[in-house]
Amino acid sequence: MKAVAVDIRQYFQPVFGTPPWRVKPGVGSFLTFEFGPRIKTGGHLHGRWHLWIYLSNWKLLRGERQLVDSDADRKLITISTRRLEGESLTDIDFNARTRRTTFSFGDFRLVVSPADYLDSPDEQDHYWIFFMPDNEVLAVGPAGMRVEQGDAPHPFVDGKKQEIEIQTTKTKQVRLND
Repeated sequence: MKAVAVDIRQYFQPVFGTPPWRVKPGVGSFLTFEFGPRIKTGGHLHGRWHLWIYLSNWKLLRGERQLVDSDADRKLITISTRRLEGESLTDIDFNARTRRTTFSFGDFRLVVSPADYLDSPDEQDHYWIFFMPDNEVLAVGPAGMRVEQGDAPHPFVDGKKQEIEIQTTKTKQVRLND
C-alpha cells in the first residue's frame, strides 16, 4: 500500500472555529470532546464529530501555564477541561516522529503524548481517535496515522467503556510531514 503525505488539519477543518459542546473525562486518561450537531444513537447523545483522547498522557496549558494533566485529581481534570467548552478549536499540530499532538483552543493547548504506561504498544493501540461523519475514523497511535472507514456508527464513550475495537472495511495509511 502506498503512503500518501497529508496535512492532518484537513480532517479537522469542519470543526475549526467551533467550540466543543461537551468535554468529559472518562476512565484513566480518557477525554472526550463533542463537536457539531447533537446526534442521538443507541440512547446516547454525541456530536457529529467526536474526539477521544485514548491511550495517552496529556496536559492542558493556558499560555505557558500548565493547568492540569492526565495524572491529576479527577475533580481538577473535570473543572479544568470543561473550560474548553467555551473555546473554539483553532489548530492541530502533529509531530509524526514523536507522535505528539497539540490541539489549540484559543489561549489553551492540549498536548497529547504517547502513553508511558503501555508495555508493548502495537497497531491496535491508539493515542487518540477522531470519529467523523459517514463512519470515517482518524486514529493516531504507535503505527502512525490511519484513516479508516468503519462498519458501524462510532461508539459513544460514557466513561464506562474501557476498550475499543475499530472494525473497518477500508484502511488508508498516510505519512505525515513533520
